[in-house]
Amino acid sequence: MRVRVAKFCERNIKVTPAGEAIDILRRSYQDDVEVRIVDCFRRCLECRVKPFCRIQLTTMEADKPEILVEKILQTVRRETQ
Repeated sequence: MRVRVAKFCERNIKVTPAGEAIDILRRSYQDDVEVRIVDCFRRCLECRVKPFCRIQLTTMEADKPEILVEKILQTVRRETQ
């Protein structure tokens, strides 16, 4: 399986529980997902509300970090089949 890159906004990590999603991915799914922290996605209204990340051009968000991780894994698995 090819490792996919999930990019997280540095500012989003500071104001939402996105860091928890990153911790889960790094701890349990490092063979499937590479986590990268980027400066800013310029999505300020979303950024303050809930955790999100981007895989290629697809942005995914969720109310809880665990749900975001599930969405990321679904996307990764669908793209690598």
